[in-house]
Formats: sequence, C-alpha cells, structure tokens
Amino acid sequence: MEFNRFDVSSKELLWDDPAAWLQRVGIEPHEPIEVVDSDVSALTAAADKVVRVGGPKPFLVNFEFQSSHESELTRTLWYRQTALDYRHSLSVLTVLVLLRKEANSPALTGVYERRLPDGRLTNRYDYQVVRLWLEDVETYLTGEISLVPLAPLTNVSEQDLPSVVRRMTDRINEQPTPRAAKLGTAAYVLMGLRYDEEVAKQLQRGIPAMRESTTYQAILREGREEGRKEGREEGEKTGEEKGQVLEARKLLIRLASRRFQPPDDAIRAALDVIKDIDRLESMIERTADPNIGGWDDLLAGN
Repeated sequence: MEFNRFDVSSKELLWDDPAAWLQRVGIEPHEPIEVVDSDVSALTAAADKVVRVGGPKPFLVNFEFQSSHESELTRTLWYRQTALDYRHSLSVLTVLVLLRKEANSPALTGVYERRLPDGRLTNRYDYQVVRLWLEDVETYLTGEISLVPLAPLTNVSEQDLPSVVRRMTDRINEQPTPRAAKLGTAAYVLMGLRYDEEVAKQLQRGIPAMRESTTYQAILREGREEGRKEGREEGEKTGEEKGQVLEARKLLIRLASRRFQPPDDAIRAALDVIKDIDRLESMIERTADPNIGGWDDLLAGN
C-alpha cells in the first residue's frame, strides 16, 4: 500500500490539467479534452487515468503511473488497453510513467508481443514509456503547473536539488491557496520516492499553504501511526530473527543468480522489502523449479 500513495498523487496531478500531460508526451490536445471513465470492472480490469482527445478522429490516452517493480506489468497494460478499446470503441495509446528507477525493467521496451511456439506473431501492441529520472528538469520546472511537482524526480543532481526545490516552491506559491496546498502535498509525497524525510520537510516549510491541506495532515497522522507500529514490531523482533532474514536473502540471491543472472537494482529493491523468513525460504525452494524462468517468475509466485 505504500507505493499507492505515490501513484495516486501523480494521478491527481493529471486530473488537474490533462492537456499539459498530453503535450508532454507529444500529443496535440485537440478539443474537447476530458478525463473519462476508466472503470472497466466488467472485464475485471482497472486503468489509472484515461483522457479522451477530441477532434475529427477522437482517441484515448491511458496514463499509467508506476513506482514499484511488477513482473507482469506489460501484460496488465495490454489487458487494460484492450478493455478500454472494447468499452469505448476508440483507439488507445498507453503511456507508462515510471516514477523511479526501482520501477524500471529491461522488458519495458515500448512493444509487447505474444507469439506461438513456432514463432508466429499473434498479438502486438505499442506503448510509450516515460522514465522520469532521465527527463530534463527544465521541462518540468518551466512547463504547466501540474508538471512542476515531478521536477525533483527528473534528472537532478544532489548539487542542483536545493535550487530545483526553491524554484518549484516559488511556482507553487504563486497559485491560489487551495491549489498550492494540493500541488505542495503532491510534491511532498512524490519526493519521498527518492529523498529522505528532511529534504521533504524543507519543501513543507517553503509552501505554507500545505498546512491547509487535509490530505497532508492525514499523511502526517498516518506516518506517526506507522512509525509507532513499526517501532512495536521491531521491538518484538529479535536480533537472531533479523540475522536469519539477511542470511536467507543472501542464499536466495546466490542460488537464483546461478540459474538466471545477478539481480538488477529493481529486483534488489523488491527483495530488500521482504522481511518474512518463510516467504524467503519458499523462494529458495522454488529456485530449483524448472518452470521458473527468471527473477520476475520467482517474485511473482510469492
């Protein structure tokens, strides 16, 4: 549930100004532009935010925000795109916005194909990938205001970060108080994907309107409660148990690397959050399963 907060904040920014997002990915925003119903629950699928682009030949753009690694992501996006096409009878472009490096994967090429065992192509769809950490920060700092909160997640060095935060807060503070509170809260949440809490607090001090945000206050309350809960849980966990988790994780990496390849940064991040010794031991056992084809399969089965 932790990552959901980041994804939701991104969706709210798109809701504010869908035209700005269309322009950012190279789409001419012909009027009328509207965020349409993305509920395709009748087909057990759920898209993030779907924008209908008007004009003589209307079409849909499905923006999907991703902050964590998912082994079956491309298949999920393909399914959602097909469901949206079926429901609205319009062509659909999927734009996958990766909010941080941990969400990345070599499989996210912008093309998804399904083939028969003899190599014949049965399905193919193209999608667009935006990797925020590779994006030019100036595009976001000087673009439409709904893009500004994403600036710290772009190609920003540690040395340039204070200047980026200062310019971001200046632009947000120019907005009316309700919108400044919303934008500031989104920026605060999204900065948590890359930076420590103290950096985010500097942002909070620079945008006074954030104190007016009920969402921000709820986040603070949630953080305090999570901190108390984690403190209780860590206090109950012995040093021996922590050592067992570390050793099991090391063994898993060693065994799986013999069959596949050493884990990349995204896979290591996914492994680091696994604290359950039983789950790690189950994954160790499954490294010998001939049906497991790689790290994504190993993680997907747990």
